Amino acid sequence: MAKITLEQDCLVPFGTLRIDFKGPNPFRAVQKTPPFLRQLWEVEKKDYWERQFRYNPDEDPRGFYLNAYVDKGLDRFTKVIIEVVIQGVQPSDPKKEGWVKISIGGVLKTTYGGSTIFEDINNPIARAFYWFYDRYFHQKQRKKYLDFWCRQKIEEMKKLFQELLDIEPTDAKRIT
Repeated sequence: MAKITLEQDCLVPFGTLRIDFKGPNPFRAVQKTPPFLRQLWEVEKKDYWERQFRYNPDEDPRGFYLNAYVDKGLDRFTKVIIEVVIQGVQPSDPKKEGWVKISIGGVLKTTYGGSTIFEDINNPIARAFYWFYDRYFHQKQRKKYLDFWCRQKIEEMKKLFQELLDIEPTDAKRIT
């Protein structure tokens, strides 16, 4: 059956927030990412996954890469998907200087339609219902979801990484 999917970037217009760090033990960011994501977005372990994790212990400095996701269902139609990409280099001695680049982004995804004839978006009655529901009720809710579950939570994630890596906070009060 046909569906309609609306996707909105969490951090418009740039799409991602980036943190660059040079200093001792940058691998800490990789170690703390799973608990940070699960705690902030209030999800169970099944809603967190790592698409890719690479770590090469044979090199010096040791390269690492992590691509992690959180999938948080907000209501029947809407969910937020957060992506964190971490790439860096860790010397064999954790006290020596390495570097890490952290990229945080996400999308708010709303899907209308379903598997029955009554929910199918090709059904004119269902299409009219979804249009009316989205236009007069769900649009305001999606804006609240964008503000809280996307922008505010990503800002909190940024602060957690700054505290973890001992980075001075920026003067920016909010992500826009």
